[in-house]
Amino acid sequence: MVQIISLMVAVIMAITPVAQAGACTPGLIYCGSTLSRLGYDDAKITEAAQAAYLPEQYKHNAVYTCNVDGDIAFKEACLFFCVDKGGGNNDRCQNYFDADER
Repeated sequence: MVQIISLMVAVIMAITPVAQAGACTPGLIYCGSTLSRLGYDDAKITEAAQAAYLPEQYKHNAVYTCNVDGDIAFKEACLFFCVDKGGGNNDRCQNYFDADER
């Protein structure tokens, strides 16, 4: 009986979607600052930025693509700031100054 309950719990856990801290949605573009706020591993953000020769102090002011495996790849450094477009939307760089965009 205990084994059946354990099996049922395991199956339910496997099929129930769970929001994981630090997970990104494959195919979406994220600001480095958004990834940090969502709990994404800061070392992975640093690694992706450094792979593109972006100095570490600018890693949060850049956009990254979320790959199918949940890793990120550097896409672009932002000239002014990075715009968080909200859940389910691609973030983007603000590469010209427009105070209304902030």
